[in-house]
Amino acid sequence: MKRKILLIASLALILLPAHALEPVAKGKTNHELGDFTVEKSSAPIIIDATLMPTYEVSYENSDLTIRIAVDKTDKKCMKFIVVSDNLAMQYNCTGKFFGVSMPDQCYIEDGIPGSTVNLDRSEYHRQRVITKMKKSELEHLRLISVYFPMLVKNYDTYFAVK
Repeated sequence: MKRKILLIASLALILLPAHALEPVAKGKTNHELGDFTVEKSSAPIIIDATLMPTYEVSYENSDLTIRIAVDKTDKKCMKFIVVSDNLAMQYNCTGKFFGVSMPDQCYIEDGIPGSTVNLDRSEYHRQRVITKMKKSELEHLRLISVYFPMLVKNYDTYFAVK
């Protein structure tokens, strides 16, 4: 009996890391970046001394990845902190809508970049409300994967489309 338990525990330890590397989501961006893949990140973003669940998004036609931290500390509003090399934004799910906003000051104080030099302001205003339908965390990650690159001025050169 002990051998069976040890065998099952050993298999679980072997299979667990392999499962963690599987993509959480995949989809099409409908622009030059091509398909995207969302995976759990092995390096979480730390905000206010709390490890946030973090995801990495990679694109088929670009070497650049973006990181998304999910902040669930506010019961009324789930926040997604999206960080790339030169731009960081925040997406909010308030229960009434899902859309983009500037990063809260508490995130900037914890080291999230606050510069808006690379922000396409007209696209920012278009994304203030992306949807009013309730979505799951996974669906929000997919929406961010598609919409975030368009917030960057000249995203096709910024993301170095191959």
